Amino acid sequence: MIEKKRRFAACVLLACSLAAISASAMADKKPDNYPNQTIRIVSILPPGGSVDSLARIISEPLSQKLGQPVIVESRPGAGGNIATQAVARSKPDGYTVLISANSHTINPWLFKNAGYSLDDFEPVIGLMRGPSVISVGAGTPYHTLKDLLDAAKAHPGTIAFGSAGNGSPHHIFGELLAQKAGVDLVHIPYRGSGPSIIDAIGGQIPVVISSLVAATPHFQSGRLRPLAVTSGRRWPSLPDLPTVAEAGGIADYDQNVWIGFFVPKGTPKEIIGLLSQNVAAIMENPEIQARIEKEGGLTEGLETPEKFGAFVQNEAEQAGRLIKALDLTAGD
Repeated sequence: MIEKKRRFAACVLLACSLAAISASAMADKKPDNYPNQTIRIVSILPPGGSVDSLARIISEPLSQKLGQPVIVESRPGAGGNIATQAVARSKPDGYTVLISANSHTINPWLFKNAGYSLDDFEPVIGLMRGPSVISVGAGTPYHTLKDLLDAAKAHPGTIAFGSAGNGSPHHIFGELLAQKAGVDLVHIPYRGSGPSIIDAIGGQIPVVISSLVAATPHFQSGRLRPLAVTSGRRWPSLPDLPTVAEAGGIADYDQNVWIGFFVPKGTPKEIIGLLSQNVAAIMENPEIQARIEKEGGLTEGLETPEKFGAFVQNEAEQAGRLIKALDLTAGD
């Protein structure tokens, strides 16, 4: 009886070992004959912005690693929907990659028909995430975020904030701040961060929520006064600037702009894994990290399809709750 138990235990152990080896082999399996042609990275925004810049930062070293050309194609329009729809309709063979950002999870809620859903895509890897910044013109009386929120509570509906446009991350971050702080802020949409910053400097609006990259030169000149970063931790380039949680007493406020790669649903897992692993290796290069930091973000935390997928799902759920609660649409 004892000998039979030993033989049974040995068989179980062998079966488990073979299963583990098989699983490992599947994880390490490389796609056959991929890539053997040009890979397109389709950008949701035109050249000059962080999304397109990051695509170009990654494309050259990725081409070197894969041994095939990697080109960047900008297809801006409709808040990112045009590029996203095009990639969703592409063949799921790994040769068409979408580089997108927060709009990827916002637009399906914001537009009556965005022309795609999150289920049309597989996440590949998150490339960066970083905060926006809440700033005021130098001529305003607000020196802290608490000053601003106290004034908004005392005078509901009289303080406006500018953003890069309806449904932009900066718009969402501002609405979430107002909701969590229990204040009424008036949203003024602009066509990009630049015009909203100019109006804050000129006194046309008191508050602007924008990218760090766009705002920082104006902090240095003294024309804008930063009040807080929107992330859950202080940012390396502005270590003395508090977070919203610290400055506004909103403990669970942690909002970041992010950028990542997606491929059409049905793309083989082996191809997704190959792309993810090679891009992750590229982003370990200190020179690449420094270039990404100049775009206002850091690379850690989203380096696998699983981690990035869980992050994207959480972002989508949060965006959906807020957009529904505020009854926002693309026309607002």
